[in-house]
Amino acid sequence: MSQNKSKFIVIEGGEGSGKSSMLIKLKEKLGDKIMTTREPGGSPYAEAIREIAKNNPLAKTAPVETTLCLMFASRYDNLENMIKPSLLSDKSVITDRFDASSYAYQVCAQSNGSVEDLFWKLRDQMSIKPDLYIFFDVSPEVGIRRANSRNQSLLNDKKYDHFDDREIDFHKKVREGYLKFFEKVPHKIIDANQSINEVFKDFEKVVESII
Repeated sequence: MSQNKSKFIVIEGGEGSGKSSMLIKLKEKLGDKIMTTREPGGSPYAEAIREIAKNNPLAKTAPVETTLCLMFASRYDNLENMIKPSLLSDKSVITDRFDASSYAYQVCAQSNGSVEDLFWKLRDQMSIKPDLYIFFDVSPEVGIRRANSRNQSLLNDKKYDHFDDREIDFHKKVREGYLKFFEKVPHKIIDANQSINEVFKDFEKVVESII
């Protein structure tokens, strides 16, 4: 896919990194020049899987292998039905989370590496790989404070997400997992501890350099 005009870009970040807000803002500016999607979810079937994997309270006690496979099931469907068709029509795609999240959350934070072999086997089955990962790097303490503030303001409309219940040490492991994964793939890191305007400037500059 890297030889096509279209590019496949992934944005990643821990809780409270602001990546989703940045993507919404970029979409408003670029419009139809890009297609945006999210994980887990994106395609209709993947959205149904998202509901089970993230919002069902039983997900918190599910074996990590179950969660990892559900994430990849959602990913495969989104790839084939949303991402790949857009890329083949020469429209660049930016997705809010992708396989780096599975590595950070399931491989590193939830299993302490016990499902790493399974992760790479599942990743090998993906029909296409991202051209670039953009990581919104925020300290876990700042990120959780932001997320808690956001969740409180949206409390009446917010669905349960079992990742919100995790302790700060869990989110530190998530950040470490991201950094370990990015040693293996093309990536850019943005300091997400900055102001919203500064973060967006950096984000926009990176995206403009590739598409």
